[in-house]
Amino acid sequence: MRSKEYKAHLEGIGYNQEQVRQCMAGAEDFSLWLETSGRTEETATADDVHAFAAHRISEGTNERLAFIGVYQYAGMIGNHAMTVGVLDLLDGFEILGNLHRFVGEILGGEAQDRVFRDVPLPVIGTTPLEWTRVMSQVMPRLETETDSATVKRILGSGLRDLRDEYYVDFKERFEKAESLDAFLADRKRRHDEALVTHRDEGTLYFNQRIDDGVLEFVAAHQEIGGGVRDGSRIVEVKIPHMSIEYLATDDLRMKQYYVCHCPCVKEAIARDDLEISPTVCEFCPSFNAKPWEVAYGQRLETEVLESALRGDAWCKFAIHLPETDR
Repeated sequence: MRSKEYKAHLEGIGYNQEQVRQCMAGAEDFSLWLETSGRTEETATADDVHAFAAHRISEGTNERLAFIGVYQYAGMIGNHAMTVGVLDLLDGFEILGNLHRFVGEILGGEAQDRVFRDVPLPVIGTTPLEWTRVMSQVMPRLETETDSATVKRILGSGLRDLRDEYYVDFKERFEKAESLDAFLADRKRRHDEALVTHRDEGTLYFNQRIDDGVLEFVAAHQEIGGGVRDGSRIVEVKIPHMSIEYLATDDLRMKQYYVCHCPCVKEAIARDDLEISPTVCEFCPSFNAKPWEVAYGQRLETEVLESALRGDAWCKFAIHLPETDR
């Protein structure tokens, strides 16, 4: 393992000494664990990461920073499969914990107990398949427990951990823009230019590679990465979670699998033995709405216009903006 280089990398991206220590310990443990099967960090796959996580869970050492350490090391050495393997375990893991919390806050402890009865929350390091099994049990109970408007309120409370400070740049650019339309055009330009950089440098855009076909597809849709004004609404379409694969198939079910970003929904689409209520899609627009909420300084109403789980080929949301002079 390239320990000195990795330590400098972590310090260079602003990690404090304790974070550096824990991340390095996690990456070093993964490296040693790989050696037992004759593998290296350069040849490690997503399956290796998942197996390592199961090992950590069995030992009770499944700390988040250990997995972050593997993720950061994978990025440093350019092992995309390893990067995606960690993202599988961490990206969206907080959804069920936050759902549990919001059910308690909005419906009360007794309702929370009924909704999550005999359904333990997954621990960090478990795969999305385990999350999906929990969600498939919880959602029907939640929909029985309360009315649809309250279910939407719970799901729209923000099940992802998105801090306001992540969107300071968005807010500053929005406030400086001449108009909303000018801001949307600039936002789209920045988004598409970032994708070009990922293609040219061979780096991942979150979990996925970018090629010319993806660039052409995204460029053709202002709703992806920019947004379109529709009266007082902004309409946005999510870039497919796995764009290259999405564009390569004409099979609707596979397009739905590749387009969706929700790990629980992806598992449900892929398997015949698991079913997720389409109502769960009500939580998805909150991710798109978050930067707009930071920009306007208030919570905003959202709509699911189309979604993979509801039979569509992509996911389209509307974000209702407050009345402004822009």
